[in-house]
Amino acid sequence: MEVIVIAPDNQVVEGPRPGAWQNSNFRLLWVGQSFSWTGTQITQLALPLVAVILLDGSPLQVSLVLAFEFLPALLFGAVAGVWVDRLDRRQVLIFTDIGRFLSLLAIPLLHWTDHLEFAYLYLAVFVTGLLSVAYNAAYQALLPSIVEERDLLDANGKLEMSRSIAQGAGPGFGGVLVQALSAPVAVVTDAATYLVSAAAALRMKTVRGGARPGGGSFRSELAEGVKVILGEPVQWRLALAAAVDNFFAAGVLALYVLYAKRDLDLSALLIGIVLGVGAVGAVGASTLLRRLGRRVRPKQAIIAGALARGVGYALVPLADGATALIVLLLCAGQILAQGGMVVLVSSATTWRQLITPNHLMGRVVAASMTVLFGAIPFGAAFSGVLADVAGTRLALAVGAAGTLCSALVMIGTRNPAPPAA
Repeated sequence: MEVIVIAPDNQVVEGPRPGAWQNSNFRLLWVGQSFSWTGTQITQLALPLVAVILLDGSPLQVSLVLAFEFLPALLFGAVAGVWVDRLDRRQVLIFTDIGRFLSLLAIPLLHWTDHLEFAYLYLAVFVTGLLSVAYNAAYQALLPSIVEERDLLDANGKLEMSRSIAQGAGPGFGGVLVQALSAPVAVVTDAATYLVSAAAALRMKTVRGGARPGGGSFRSELAEGVKVILGEPVQWRLALAAAVDNFFAAGVLALYVLYAKRDLDLSALLIGIVLGVGAVGAVGASTLLRRLGRRVRPKQAIIAGALARGVGYALVPLADGATALIVLLLCAGQILAQGGMVVLVSSATTWRQLITPNHLMGRVVAASMTVLFGAIPFGAAFSGVLADVAGTRLALAVGAAGTLCSALVMIGTRNPAPPAA
């Protein structure tokens, strides 16, 4: 198997390599990520159903569940990056996984004791999102330290494929759990996956690129990461494109379950199956990326992924008629959307890792997350308000159209520069 290598003269060359799978630390990271992502996707279905079924929430109240999950990225993303660069990144993974287990477990416990309200639901989701900010920054910063540079695209592709498959399999499994047991039980299952992720991180061997003592004040280190984003055209374009995509995609995701349940009258099981079909697109895109990676430059891959994602989302508000036709359109949309996501995210993540010095990786990743994840709560809230005023179907159509615009941001961007020293 061969992959792209960015040579010092900025030429693309090919060469044999053992591959990311033969790296034991990467395998453990992949196992932990796969379990936690699957659990997270279970609650992407279960938590909105908790809000819809148990709390009888309005479209805005349901949308705010997603908004509160990603609000910490906007408020604390850049700050978390400084700590990630100062602390042992493997230990950050362990402690944030344990914290997410405890915060999610509070939701079913509150329900079973008849104390669950929207305020408590939002608080638990907010704490989980805050810990996820640190976790995501830590694992992306850790990855270049445990795999060779030439294996980064392969490793990111496998991680993104796993995440995208989880986006399909997780809701499918969640639909079964909700239908057969209950939404709170599905949340407990998600919480348990974080313990598996923590156990995998515990087994990882010591790796380079761990804790680095602060070389200056907290403020100066924070500013250093922000300057990298603002000073490098590729960095800020990647962040801006992701922010545009996330703003509008958040509207689709925030309303998807509500729309499928109330407007299309689909059961929790059918909703889970529809979301599960997206795994087909994820696997197909990962295979295509591996085969065409030697010929397709990152900018073109990102644009193609954004377009596929937007077209997939555009099929959602078009779903109408007989149940079979509705399911067919939604399934096709999921395949396109998840396939596009694999290509987009794995290419953008690899590009950022190649041009960012390792000692700044946590801050740069977290500062980027502040922009791209910070757009999600605004997008979710915007779609909730729009759905209340103009209807859910129109809000979904606006979200789909908006995701297509993210491709425009990358036009004119140069393809990868050599890795920073």
